[in-house]
Amino acid sequence: MTDSTLAVTSDLVDVVAGVLAELGPMTEEKLVSVLAERGVVLGDDDVEDLLTEVLDDEDDLVTVLADERWASLPAMLTGRMFTHRLTGPEVEHDFLDAGPDLDALNALIGHERYQRLVPEGSPVVEVLLPFDSGLLAERGIPLDVVGDNGALLLAPGYLGAKGLAEGDVIALRIADDGLVLEAVADEAAMLQRANTVGDQLSTALDFGDGEPVSLDTVVWTACADDPELFAEPLPPLGEVLDTSGLAYEDELLIPRGFDLQRWRTNGRRAEIARRNDLDDDEAFAVLAVVMLYEKVAELQGAAALAEFITAPDSRTAVEAALPALAEPVIAEAVLAETIAAGSDGAAALGLFAESLESFAPRGAQPALKWLRGKAHERLADVTQAEADYQAAESLDPDWPLALVDLARYASDRGDAARGLALLRRADVPLDDFLAGLLERFQVEPRHDIGRNDPCWCGSGRKYKKCHLHREELPLEERAAWLYQKAAIFMAQGPFGTEVFTVASVRSQHSDDRLALINAMERDPLVTDAILFEGGVFAEFVQTRGALLPDDERLLAGQWQLIERSVYEVEQVRSGEGCTVRDLRTGDVHVVQERSGSRQLKAGALICARVVPAGTTMQIFGGIEPVELQERDELMALLDAKPDPVDLVSFLSRRFAPPALHNTEGEPLMLCEIILRTDDPAALTAELDRTYKRDGDNPEWLEVTGADDLEPIRATLRLDEHELTVQTNSEARADRVLDTVRALDPTLTVVNETRQSALEFAARERSVPAPVTPEVAATLNQYIRAYEQKWLDEPIPALAGHTPRQAAADPTRRGDLIRLLNSFPADPGNPGVMNPDRLRNALGLR
Repeated sequence: MTDSTLAVTSDLVDVVAGVLAELGPMTEEKLVSVLAERGVVLGDDDVEDLLTEVLDDEDDLVTVLADERWASLPAMLTGRMFTHRLTGPEVEHDFLDAGPDLDALNALIGHERYQRLVPEGSPVVEVLLPFDSGLLAERGIPLDVVGDNGALLLAPGYLGAKGLAEGDVIALRIADDGLVLEAVADEAAMLQRANTVGDQLSTALDFGDGEPVSLDTVVWTACADDPELFAEPLPPLGEVLDTSGLAYEDELLIPRGFDLQRWRTNGRRAEIARRNDLDDDEAFAVLAVVMLYEKVAELQGAAALAEFITAPDSRTAVEAALPALAEPVIAEAVLAETIAAGSDGAAALGLFAESLESFAPRGAQPALKWLRGKAHERLADVTQAEADYQAAESLDPDWPLALVDLARYASDRGDAARGLALLRRADVPLDDFLAGLLERFQVEPRHDIGRNDPCWCGSGRKYKKCHLHREELPLEERAAWLYQKAAIFMAQGPFGTEVFTVASVRSQHSDDRLALINAMERDPLVTDAILFEGGVFAEFVQTRGALLPDDERLLAGQWQLIERSVYEVEQVRSGEGCTVRDLRTGDVHVVQERSGSRQLKAGALICARVVPAGTTMQIFGGIEPVELQERDELMALLDAKPDPVDLVSFLSRRFAPPALHNTEGEPLMLCEIILRTDDPAALTAELDRTYKRDGDNPEWLEVTGADDLEPIRATLRLDEHELTVQTNSEARADRVLDTVRALDPTLTVVNETRQSALEFAARERSVPAPVTPEVAATLNQYIRAYEQKWLDEPIPALAGHTPRQAAADPTRRGDLIRLLNSFPADPGNPGVMNPDRLRNALGLR
C-alpha cells in the first residue's frame, strides 16, 4: 500500500462497506478502481489479502455473490421480505424454522442490529442444535421440532398475541434497525407473483458452473440483479423450490440432475488429501478404508459385524481397500481421519482392526496391529497397546510407525539407548524431537572401569552384569526428561481442543499470523497450564506412570502437590540460578535455573512453578514477569484454582496493546460530532448557561471540577449554524449530545466520527513538531504540580495506599520502591513524571 492509503485494516473495512452500500454490487476490479479514486491505492500483491480481511472483519455483512461480485448485505436486502408458512409447533412454542424459507436472513440475524423485531423491540434469538439445546429446554421446546438449520426464537406468546395460527403465512421484512414481522393477508396475490422466482434462482445458480451453491448466495445474487425481487410477499422459498424442481439439501441449492453423492465423495477425498498431504490415489485409498471403518462403527453387536463382513459386497470392498494400509502414510492418515488425536471412536477402531485382520494381506497386517494399538492407547490401556506394537514389529521388524511408538515407550522407561536404536531402524530424521530428546539423555558407558571389574555402585557384581549400558543420570538432570515425557503425552493425546483454546488466548494480542501456531507448539506457559491447571499431568501419571522409573514416578507425585505461585527474586546468580521467596507462603527456595537467571533481576516479581528435582529446586513451564500492580490480583486468582484459560489470559495481558483511559476510567475514544442548529442565537444563550465559556470566542468547556488541573471533559464550538462537539470518550460524547439536544431540539447530526486513540496514532505518519521552550516550561510546571498531587493519591499498585503512606510503612516501602523503579528515567522530557524528584519528596534517596 502507498502512503496515501488507509493505515489500518478497520479503515479499509469501513470504506469498502461504504462504497458497496452507496454504489451497489460490483466486481472486484471495479471495487479496486473505485477505492483508488477515493485515495485507497492497493498494490497488486495487497488486493487479495486485504479484501479477504475485509470479508472476515465484516463478518458476513460484506459478501461475494455467486457471480463473484462484491455486495453489502444490509444495503442490498433492506426493504426486502421473506415469507414462511407457520407450523403448529412454531405457533405453540413461538419460533420460526430458519431454513430454507428464511435462509437468506441468517447472515444478518447473526448481528445485534437485526436481533429484534421493530417497532416493539421484541428479541429474536438464533438457535442451533446441539449448541443451544439448554435454551430450548428452558423454553420447553422439544428438540425434535427444530430443524437441522436451526430456528429463530421469538418472545413467549408473541405469535399468539399477533393472532397467528398454524398455516398462516408471515413475512419477515428487513428494516434499517431490525426485522418487521407481519402477516401476509392476501395469499392469492402472493401466489400470482411467484411465476418468475424459480427462473431467477435458476439463473443465479448457473454461476456455480454446474455445482451446488448455498441457497442464501443464490438468493442474494438474484436480488442484486432485480431490485424489486422480494420487495413484496412471494411464496415461501421452500415452496418455490418444490414447484421449480430445484433440489435443496444441507443449505445447498443443487442443479437438476446433479450427482450430489459423487460430488461430496470427491470433495471429501480432496479434503483428506489436503489435511494429510496426500496425492489423489493415496487420498482415495484412505477414504475407502475410512468408509469401511464408519460402517463398522455404525454396527451394533458381533452378529451384525459378522454378517456385514461376510456379505459378498462387503467382502469385496474389504479386500480392495485393505492392501493400501501396507503404506505407513496411508495408515497414519486413516488414524487421523478416524479418531485423530482423540478417544471418541477408539473402541470402534480397535474392533475394526481386529475384525478385518484375517482378511488383510500380510503386508497390511502390521498396520492393523498398529491401529489396534493406537485404539488401546487412546482407551488408556498402555499395556495392551505396547503388546500390539510389538506384534506389529514381529510381523515386520522395519515397519516404522510401530517402531516409533515403541521408542516412546522406551523413553518413558528411561531407556534412551533402546529408544534411539528403534528410531534408527525406523529411519527417523536426525532433527526429530524424540530422537533429540533421547540423544540428550543417553548416558555413555564409563571408560574408567573395565567390563569385568566390580561395578561402581558397590553391588559386588561385575560392571558388565550390573550397570554397563544401564547407567543412569541423576534425578536432577532427568527431571527435564520427565517433564518432556508428559508434554509428549499431551501432544499425542486427546487434548487438541484444549491446546488450541489456550494457545488462542495466549496469542490473541499478536498480529503475527504464526502466533497461534507458535503458541501451540512452543509456548512453555501454554504447555504447563494445560498439564497442571488442566489436569493432563495427573492423567499422564495415571495412564503411563507404571512405565516410569521408580524415582521419576515418585517425583511426578510430588509435582502434583506443588502449586504455581508468585515469587519475589531475592538474589540472582547469572547463568546458575536464583533465590526466590514465595509471596503466598513465605517459603524461600534456592533455584537451579541457568537460562532464566540471565534475564532476572533482584526485586523482580515472577509467576512460576518451583518444583523439587532430586537435590535441587527447578522451574519448568516458563517464568512470567508480574507487574507490582497485578501482584495481589494474581495471587487471588491462584488461590481460586484457575483453569488454564483464566490463568493464561491473565498472564498474557502484558502483550495487549495499551488500554488507554481518561481520568474518569472511560476507554479513550476520540469523538467529534457536528450538528446543525436552526437558531444559533438561542443555542448560544443556552450553552452560556450550561457550560463554561472559553474567553470571548463561541467555545465552551465541560470540566470535571473547579481546579485548574482538572481535565476537560468536552469542548463545544459554534460556527454559524454548526455546533462541533469533541470529547475523548463515547460516554462523554453521548452525555453531551443528550444535553445539547435538550437545549436545542432543532439540532440534527451532520457528521460523526468516533476513533480509538490507537487508531488515531496509527494514522499520524508525520514527525511530531519539536517542543518549544515555552511549551516545555508549561509542561514542566504542570507535571511538577501533578507529582505533588500524586504523592497523596491512593495508588492501586500500592493496595490503595498513597505513596506517602507506603513510604512510612515498612511493609509497603518495598512495593513503593519497585513502583518508582518501574517509572522511565527521562529527566530531559518535561512531559513525564520524574522518579528522582518523587524519591526525594518521599525521603527514599
